[in-house]
Amino acid sequence: MNHEMTFINSEHEALNSGIRGPISRRTPIGSGEKLEYRAFPCAKCPWRTDADLTEFSEEDMAMLRRNNGAPGVEAQLGAGMTSCHCDQPGTAREFRLCAGWLAVVGVDHVEVRMAVLVEALPVEVLRPGAGWPELHAGLGELLEAREQQLGEG
Repeated sequence: MNHEMTFINSEHEALNSGIRGPISRRTPIGSGEKLEYRAFPCAKCPWRTDADLTEFSEEDMAMLRRNNGAPGVEAQLGAGMTSCHCDQPGTAREFRLCAGWLAVVGVDHVEVRMAVLVEALPVEVLRPGAGWPELHAGLGELLEAREQQLGEG
């Protein structure tokens, strides 16, 4: 298999901000480059069950849907990879994969598994670490929690 011909298509849409638009990143799998990722979910990570999901837009939810994988319904090659909403272009950390997204969705995302296979990501990112906050079990649960929160507002 020629790893140089396979790419990870990564999409980041600025969450909580209408100022910055989407960015894309293409990283050759097998190039030796390690993908950057957060080791712990940030305080406002939408995958946390204690997150205020009303702060996230419909566009943010659409991005999560595009990048989603679930048991039996994998995210296929070319699906985006979700970066942390705190990382922005022009900052010290422009693009790090979201820790919550990796722990919940990563195992069902073909390109994440390929990245683990070629050691661009460690296998440990595919499950919550010790001392982590509770995470939504999947995108369906996250979207349902958001609808409940929006209904309360």
